[in-house]
Amino acid sequence: MPQEDALVSAPFGAPSLGEDRPDQPHFETGRPRLGGLVAPVAFDELEAAVIDALADTMIPAEGGFPAASDVGIVDFFGRYTTPTGFRAKHFPYLEEDKLKSALAGLGEEFVNADTDTRTQAVLRLEKDDEEFFAQVRSLVYYGYYSANAVTVAIHQQIPAGRDYHGPPLPYGYLHCIEDWDEAALSTSGQGSGYVATDDVVRVDLSKLTWLNNKTDEEHK
Repeated sequence: MPQEDALVSAPFGAPSLGEDRPDQPHFETGRPRLGGLVAPVAFDELEAAVIDALADTMIPAEGGFPAASDVGIVDFFGRYTTPTGFRAKHFPYLEEDKLKSALAGLGEEFVNADTDTRTQAVLRLEKDDEEFFAQVRSLVYYGYYSANAVTVAIHQQIPAGRDYHGPPLPYGYLHCIEDWDEAALSTSGQGSGYVATDDVVRVDLSKLTWLNNKTDEEHK
């Protein structure tokens, strides 16, 4: 079978591979899809449990905030992990094979361990592979703080977070800023323009007596 026929189209929403891999021409180019992969990377029951345990170790439930395992962190990992057979081209550059290998290494023992044992395992993971740890940590943090339940907790638990509403897009901060003055807005831009560089002239400062007096004193 020709190589072209053997290629499988990349899942919609996959990050861009670029032109440096002609052996995978069907991989979607351009920006990654907002929301990640349409068909997330799948995890078996144990892999999902390890992700939840890993996330809960990094962000434990406390102070009225939910545990990371309660806000869909596994699904978030699936949507932003580059699937097997493709090279990661966008943040956080986490690839399925490497992630699943690490999850298998932690395994059921990590899931069933107490908090202190899990914490030590996470510290070892960070020490042994700082780059991989940073990729996992990024997904945990971004997944957690993009969850609606966490936004609600910020509103309720943090005095300075009363008007926080999560990502500013697509609606910006329209709900908490003052309305534009309609009269001023309707006339904005009228009579506006610019002065070409060649037409710029020095401002006459001769009538600024305080400045002239200061200059005279400096020259004495």
